[in-house]
Amino acid sequence: MAEQLFQIGIKAVVRNDKGEILLLRHEGTDHYKTFWDFPGGRMQPGETFEQTLERELLEEIGFSHSAKPVLVAAVMANHTIAVGDTRVPLILLAYEVTLPPDASITLGEGEEEYRLVQPAEAAELLADKYPQEFRDTLAKL
Repeated sequence: MAEQLFQIGIKAVVRNDKGEILLLRHEGTDHYKTFWDFPGGRMQPGETFEQTLERELLEEIGFSHSAKPVLVAAVMANHTIAVGDTRVPLILLAYEVTLPPDASITLGEGEEEYRLVQPAEAAELLADKYPQEFRDTLAKL
């Protein structure tokens, strides 16, 4: 039996005091069209989940979380990702974090645009990457 390989991505469901969720627009690549996603990315060797979350928030939107993040869900992404010459499944751990009221969002390199949207709209915009079960949970936040 062949060994199953996965990549792990850590995502931040960033919410403001109005309950809106922060989404980032990513340009398309050879494998994907332009899509909306949460801030976040893949774990680096030796990082914990929370260290990855902190690093990705700083890189992508210019600030980190202040309170303990809360795990919302662990899901398998609808997309696979390149690792060497092969494509492997991507497991995503989504953590809810609060956007500080005085936070100024500074997009990192490669981030095209951001939007703050209600949970139901976020669930619709994320249909390409996230499974329905997760989007149903997100819409109820």
